[in-house]
Amino acid sequence: MRAEVFSFICVTLSLFYWTVSQAEDGQSAGSHSNPLEYPEYTCSSTIYSELKELKTMVAEQKTLLGELKKQAGEACITGIHSELKELKSTVAEQKFKLEELQKQIADKPNVAFSASLFGEGGQTIGGHSSEITLIFKKVFINFGNAYNPATGIFTAPVQGVYYFGFSAFANGKSSMGVHLCKNGQNVVATYDYNSSQKDVNGANRAILQLEKGDQVYITLWGGLHIFDSYNRVSTFSGFLLFVV
Repeated sequence: MRAEVFSFICVTLSLFYWTVSQAEDGQSAGSHSNPLEYPEYTCSSTIYSELKELKTMVAEQKTLLGELKKQAGEACITGIHSELKELKSTVAEQKFKLEELQKQIADKPNVAFSASLFGEGGQTIGGHSSEITLIFKKVFINFGNAYNPATGIFTAPVQGVYYFGFSAFANGKSSMGVHLCKNGQNVVATYDYNSSQKDVNGANRAILQLEKGDQVYITLWGGLHIFDSYNRVSTFSGFLLFVV
């Protein structure tokens, strides 16, 4: 019996020392562990390394994105400056054209007139021995006052191209013939000889280039007649087409 107790005590002490020894070995292994023997430490280290690399990549991407934004902004600004420059050029060109047009309008006075010989009643003049200047007394319009109703003469206020038109009428036994004249020179005419004792009439027109001060008027041929009345059948008109 005593031998059995002794054996039990020896076994118990052996187990105690063996447990302590394993505990000390575990502490030593914890302080000097091999990563290959503890894979959980290796996994944590790998994740940390990858996270670090990922952070580095994110930082690089942010830097690259900033550069791209900067380049895009510079390109956009450059494009806007280019478009603004073209727009300014267009505006300047249009402004120049507008100023030229305004100058042309300012340089082109309003010149237009129209008048009939008498405009009322019924009168015939003529039978003179020589050609006379007709005075169209019934003025309808006279913009620019270039036509003188006291002399029957139109005087060009500016150098330019002008339109002129006229008509003439004669009744009874009279024959009619008139000239459109410029500075004493006949330009165009209309005439009608009365061979059957009926009313006669005619008209004509011309476009003339005039210098400032040139004179245009209508003359009645010597020995012939012209008639006018409230119907205003004998007229003289003209207006400025454009300045040259």
